Amino acid sequence: MWPFKRNQVDLPREPKPNDWTLGQGQRDGFPIVVRMANAYTGLAPLPAYDHHVIVSVHLRNPRPNGFPSSEESDELESIEESLCQMLEVENDALCALVVTNNSLRDFIYYTRDADGVRQKLEGNTSIFRGFVTEFAIEPARDWEIYRTFAGWLKKAN
Repeated sequence: MWPFKRNQVDLPREPKPNDWTLGQGQRDGFPIVVRMANAYTGLAPLPAYDHHVIVSVHLRNPRPNGFPSSEESDELESIEESLCQMLEVENDALCALVVTNNSLRDFIYYTRDADGVRQKLEGNTSIFRGFVTEFAIEPARDWEIYRTFAGWLKKAN
């Protein structure tokens, strides 16, 4: 039984840029934009991915509507690319949602390796380029956040 391997999980193909649903609305008196990976629609929750990871990036200079400036948008895109490269290695985490609202950008992942993701986030704070950032990792067997936004987006479209 050597070398040990992680249990393989059958996953849908990785989302491509056009495999996302985009929705807009209002929350807490501010506009909200949600981008949801379609790859997990109808499959969520995936039992092995039983924790959610929320990485919240506070905007430095938000516009009055709570959205990022074009400069910050570019920086946030770079942060998202770095997060995906770091957390999605060997499918240990899946990027499911990106939510922008009230001067925050939340990157929401589901993971099968909560401890490993925590270590990666704590050990790679430089990717956040001076933004104030918080993260939370919590049990989420039912993928409630993803399913809630999926329902909201279904109604909105």
